[in-house]
Amino acid sequence: MEISKILNENELLGVISNYDTSFKIEGYVKDLNVKNILQALKMVLLDDTYLDKKIEDLTLNEQFKIDLMLKINKDIIIVGNLSKVLNYKDIEYFKKLFLKLNNDYHKKIVIIDRDVKVFFNLVKDMVVLKDKKIVYETKDFFDNELYQYTKIPPIIEFIKYLNSKNIKINKTVDIYELIKDIYRSVS
Repeated sequence: MEISKILNENELLGVISNYDTSFKIEGYVKDLNVKNILQALKMVLLDDTYLDKKIEDLTLNEQFKIDLMLKINKDIIIVGNLSKVLNYKDIEYFKKLFLKLNNDYHKKIVIIDRDVKVFFNLVKDMVVLKDKKIVYETKDFFDNELYQYTKIPPIIEFIKYLNSKNIKINKTVDIYELIKDIYRSVS
């Protein structure tokens, strides 16, 4: 199955693969062809002081945000390496932004990353790409075969361990739900 077919079924897609950015724009931020540039800067957590900065002088974090700003008006938004260039707070903000763009503006969004945690509470469908071909597809974060292609997140590993020791814990990717479930199981 092709990614385009999966995107038709599910408009938020997590892709486990390496992401090579095509972002190689030089010059100043103010020279970018972006409608409502001040509003777009705010949307990606940057302020108007960035207008006078050279793009090549920006950090990877800031370049990611500028790259997203350029893609925000497209019907299909493809971003990647969130876990490498953004901190936890930024990742959580952009997850909410992606959900809003998808729900309110019907944008199709593809997030490419090696870290499955980026997909928590965001995507319902994940695919693994190797050599530009889909080698595996799943909707389950607790799918054992998925972790043959990527590193298992600690919360999933912990829940699997507890369940293997006959301590019944619900499958969740939310740490607060896990804590509640552990508390319920011991009381």
